[in-house]
Order: sequence, then structure tokens, then C-alpha cells
Amino acid sequence: MRTLVVAVVVFALGAVALVGAGQQAPAARQEQAARVEPVTIPASDGTPVITDGVFTPGEWDDGLKIAIADGVTMFLKVAPAGTPVPGREFREVVFVGVRGATGPADLCLAPVGGPILRLHVSYALGQVLVPLTGEGPKLRLGFTTDWYASELRRDEQAFQGMLKEGRSERAALQATTYPLEGLEFAIRRFKVPGRVWMMRLSASGVAANSGTIIYPPGAPPFDLGQGAPSASRGAERTTDGWLELRFK
Repeated sequence: MRTLVVAVVVFALGAVALVGAGQQAPAARQEQAARVEPVTIPASDGTPVITDGVFTPGEWDDGLKIAIADGVTMFLKVAPAGTPVPGREFREVVFVGVRGATGPADLCLAPVGGPILRLHVSYALGQVLVPLTGEGPKLRLGFTTDWYASELRRDEQAFQGMLKEGRSERAALQATTYPLEGLEFAIRRFKVPGRVWMMRLSASGVAANSGTIIYPPGAPPFDLGQGAPSASRGAERTTDGWLELRFK
């Protein structure tokens, strides 16, 4: 049975964007943002997820469903453990879907009080482990150990052809990018230690919300480290206000 959770979401104009020039949201609006309650990720009935961003009918029926914005829904579920992995306590695979967000995104995960794992999705995938203090390493594009996601893809031949014709890069990208319904992640359970995960999502390509959303909406601006948008640099690295994910 599909589980439905409706989160009351208040978006602050000018929240830090993943791409482009973002600005910190006014403090008064941040204080008004709705607080989200912890959620428990349900076990999958075994229905597989193909991380292609298409959201095949029935693919997420066994997952937790959270309405996070107008036209944007998050799905969560944990696949069975399967074959034991020597030295690994947690062998499951965690699936995260974000239907309605079709642009670049950062999914940040952390154990309670631990370093923050940034999983980046754009025309390439990448990851970086960001410490809570100090200068963090640069994002490593193409580096996806123990996780994968639906990256943005384009018709490269058509894209290069449009550039030669004098079209702008933005116009060429819009015309040649293959359509997606959203983002789909598959993450091995042992990728983030502990029985509780903290989660923050920054996603773009959302028409109803000026192109970008931050979820939970009450999460403060976050410094993603080297290579992050300049507006976020220097902000405190904290998981305060993040969504708490619990495992059974």
C-alpha cells in the first residue's frame, strides 16, 4: 500500500540556488518555514527501480510519498538486504525519487553529527564528503562509489551542431536535453553509517517554484564547499532543520 505524507511547505524567495546567482533568504521568512517531522523509510516489496528519471508506473507504489512542493513529490524506500556483504552491517539499497525536479540537484546526506555527503546530479554525477568545519575537498565529477542516479543527458551531436550555428549554449541545452520526469537515486545503505540519516535536497528545473527548491524549506543556507555557488560560501555547515530519515 502506498503511504502518503503531505508536508506543509513554505518557500522563501531568494533561497540559495544550486545554479546561478542565489542569495540568502530573509531571516524572517526562514523562521516562518514549516518544520518537517522525522519519517521512517518503508521496506520495498521488491519492486525494482531503474534510475532513468522516467518513473515507470508501479515503480514507486511501495514507497513513502511526500509532497514537497507544487508539482514535486519525493519517494523513499529501502530494498531488501539480499546477499550478505562481508564486513557490512547494512546491506540494503535506499531509493530516493524526486518527481517534478528535472534540473541539476544536490542531495546531501549525513549521519547524526557526522560529515556531510554531497551527491551531485547534472550532466555528470559526482560526490564529495564535506567536513562540518574547515575547507572541504572539491566535488569529483564522475565519482559515484556505492550510489547512482539519473543524470541529465543530451543529444551531443545535435548540441554541438546548434553551437556551430551560433545558438547560445542555454538554448542548445534546452533543445537537445532528453526529457525526464524527475530524479532517481539508488544509494547503498552502508554509504552513510548509522540508523538515522539527515537529508537536505536542493533541486532545480521546477517550473512552479521559480526553478529551484530547497527541502526541507526550513533548512538554513549550507556551504557545499569548493565549487559550490558563491552565495552559499561561508554559511554554517549544519544539519539543523534537515529531514530525519529513520530505518526500521
